[in-house]
Amino acid sequence: MNWFRLSGVLFLLAAATGCTSDVGFSGVNNVWRSEAAPTWEPGETTELDVITAFGPPSQLISLDKETVYYYLRERRKGYGVFLLAYNWKDQQLVYDRAIFFFDKSGKLTKHSYSPEALPYEEESD
Repeated sequence: MNWFRLSGVLFLLAAATGCTSDVGFSGVNNVWRSEAAPTWEPGETTELDVITAFGPPSQLISLDKETVYYYLRERRKGYGVFLLAYNWKDQQLVYDRAIFFFDKSGKLTKHSYSPEALPYEEESD
């Protein structure tokens, strides 16, 4: 009888445990990391050029004398263990960003890419 109870308790403990894994991306496709990404010339490049190359920005910020186009790509990796008496989860986030500043006439004044770079992967439909 004791063997039966012990195996029942062990079964319940095993059923109450679990592991998890999560890997995913969100945001816009980071075309600025592709080999075909255009080069940008301050005073020459327009807002339309950037939108044509990258699509709509993740965020559009209106400043007093400038407009900022902010593009963001996020990768998340998470792992976890869920036990009856102990839980643990770890998550790592990496952000890849491209930022463009335009003057009131729509011409590029400056731009920058984040030092954290995610590899460019062409998305398939």
